[in-house]
Amino acid sequence: MKKKFITILLVSLSTLAFNQNQIDSYIKEAQGFITQKNYKQAQMSLQDAINELNSLVAKQLIESLPKEINGLKAVEGEEIINGNAIGMMGSGMQITKNYHNESKKEIEAELMIIANSPMLSGLNMFLTNPGMLGQGQKSARVGARRAIIKTESEDYTDEKGASKQIQVCEIQIPLSQTLITFKTRGFATEQEALAFASKFDLDKIKTLLGEQ
Repeated sequence: MKKKFITILLVSLSTLAFNQNQIDSYIKEAQGFITQKNYKQAQMSLQDAINELNSLVAKQLIESLPKEINGLKAVEGEEIINGNAIGMMGSGMQITKNYHNESKKEIEAELMIIANSPMLSGLNMFLTNPGMLGQGQKSARVGARRAIIKTESEDYTDEKGASKQIQVCEIQIPLSQTLITFKTRGFATEQEALAFASKFDLDKIKTLLGEQ
């Protein structure tokens, strides 16, 4: 176990050093293009630097997420990071992480974090005017934060070929500039899905993303 930890630490430090070198390289490249008054290429080089920074932010955020919640374990090494930014730090960054129950395969959850999501303005409008919510949607709370939850049923077929109906919930929680979405499958009730979401430190996620 100790050797495994040391190996992981060395790989992490190596990756960090590589990212930092790449960022320095892109910034120097941009400075060269600025000297040449090639501002478009300078902009693209700076964008590459921002994308690398987004990747570092995303990895830091993923490392801060819970490893296990209410019997659901995080699926390690399969996180999806889309660090492409548009115009500013963090814009368009998307992180997806999955959790599953090892003994009950139908029970799983997905966390998606989208920085500067275009859906934020509409979602905030619905939260302040619940009467505008769409079919099947309703207002809910995750800790002290307002959220929108939508619950549906879908067919699930297990490994033995037996079919049954399971509950699927989508919970959307807006932060200042970020949309947090939980998708749960196989949870017995909406309350269980909301309890799962409440185990995440949303304030910490907000801080790591540099939001006020």
